[in-house]
Amino acid sequence: MATSRPHPFAVNHVAISVPDLDAGVEWYTTHLGLTKLRPNASYDKSKDPSAAIFAVYPERLQRVNVAFLSAGNGVGVELFQFVEPAYKKPSADFEFERGGFFHAAFTVPNPDAVAERIVASGGELVGKTVKVGPDDDALYLRDPWGNTLELLSISFERLMSGGGS
Repeated sequence: MATSRPHPFAVNHVAISVPDLDAGVEWYTTHLGLTKLRPNASYDKSKDPSAAIFAVYPERLQRVNVAFLSAGNGVGVELFQFVEPAYKKPSADFEFERGGFFHAAFTVPNPDAVAERIVASGGELVGKTVKVGPDDDALYLRDPWGNTLELLSISFERLMSGGGS
């Protein structure tokens, strides 16, 4: 009996760790146009040990603050400020060779213009802008807290189907 292939599931959300939740919300809404969906949440194990987040994360998580944002296509972006244990900034190097996730990508009309604003706000370019098609560009950068982001002027689906070449 043939195994049926599941339908293509949608990406629901990604989560990004920042040291200051308010600054992170301000930065991501200002520079990437994300929308804040609801008030921030704070979880403290000493006050609410039965909160679902404490069943998901390891025992050492005691306090965390979370913001709930959305990208233009409805994909969620959660910003986490780990309070106890405290946030640890990513390595200064672009650790693409380590296992796990290493960047989140955003479709923007003009990657260079957005990158210029991001660099002016404390971000940092990683490498150079590359052509991914006759009229489309892509680049990597880091937010002010060291999280690696990619900016592309074409959707992933169009790029992979040859729409960018």
